[in-house]
Amino acid sequence: MRAELTLRRARTAAGTAHRDRPRVRHRARWIAAALLAVLVALSVVAATRPAVEATPFQSPLEGRQAPGFTATSLDGARVSLASYRGRVVVLNFFASWCPPCQQEMPDLVQFAFEQSRHQGGAALLSVVFQDRDAAARQFDDTWGTAWPTLADPGGSLAFDYGVTAPPTTFLIAPDGKVAGAFTGPLTAAQLTAAVHAVARGGR
Repeated sequence: MRAELTLRRARTAAGTAHRDRPRVRHRARWIAAALLAVLVALSVVAATRPAVEATPFQSPLEGRQAPGFTATSLDGARVSLASYRGRVVVLNFFASWCPPCQQEMPDLVQFAFEQSRHQGGAALLSVVFQDRDAAARQFDDTWGTAWPTLADPGGSLAFDYGVTAPPTTFLIAPDGKVAGAFTGPLTAAQLTAAVHAVARGGR
């Protein structure tokens, strides 16, 4: 009797486990489908989310004469802001360790190339912000920059322009006055539009 009872219990347990298998499979499929839906939703959000762009801000310098300077580039040349009078100047403060600076570099390269194709196009000047000149030079070499990068060992240029973090960019009008300022990574299209506005006498 005891043996028959044990056998009966074993058969009952086996039958229960067999009946539960479809439920387990169904639950696993449901969980997998839910996870897939979440991943798809995240992918859609990531794909449709607008790229981070620079934000205009009201600089105390805007409308005033830009602080003049004569600085030494990483190539050893002396560069004077006054020598660019009559052209729009894009003055970009950057650092090699700054991710947003790394993000905007391809756009700055594209912008500089486009401007070089036009007589009297905007001039681009970069200023090293709280970074080693050697690191900034390697950063420039990596991207193949073709515009002057200015050393700022004492931080005097950053101080004069009120820069507290990179990337920060100033637009200087042909008359030498600050016409706009941006914080964050600029895109080529954003920068081109801003320069056109400055060239037309607006922001």
